Amino acid sequence: MTNKQPSNLLGLTAGAALIAALVFFTLWMGTAYQSVVEVRVVGLEGDDKVCYFVEPDFQLRWIHSVEKQWWEEQYQRIDESGTEKGALLLTTTYFEAFGAGTPSTETLAPIQKPGYLGYQINEKLPNLNWVVSRLTKGEIDYGNHRFLIHQWVPDYSEVIIMPKMYGFIDRFNKDFCHDIPSDGSR
Repeated sequence: MTNKQPSNLLGLTAGAALIAALVFFTLWMGTAYQSVVEVRVVGLEGDDKVCYFVEPDFQLRWIHSVEKQWWEEQYQRIDESGTEKGALLLTTTYFEAFGAGTPSTETLAPIQKPGYLGYQINEKLPNLNWVVSRLTKGEIDYGNHRFLIHQWVPDYSEVIIMPKMYGFIDRFNKDFCHDIPSDGSR
């Protein structure tokens, strides 16, 4: 009988430690936040399509509706701090054709791409509102991923791109943009 008491005590101690570790892990995961870039397409009756990516640098590409040439904008996610809300920084813009509305007074980008003209912009934005269609072939490039957003949403959809802080549950309930099939199916 004396042999069972230490065994029971050891089992109770191990069980209590396991429960405490699970409670701590659950609370920690509920409060552990990660900076992401959220891509949201506003749907009818609140039926939004949402995905995200964690890479801080990304690029928007599309074919300009007038010039019929590729335009590219490069962005960096600026993470939230204790005093400042997160933002997106438009660092550079590149385009193959030069037309009306082109930012020609900006400084040339330090790195020029063959076949493109690039300008240094450095404009901080709280979010981006972007309308995409199959005609303009809008895409979001980040990391080693190319997300063909024009194939994911209906033509002329408004896409909102914004920096966010996601908790564990948010990350668990939402998809990475590169995991979504281009045709929008699940």
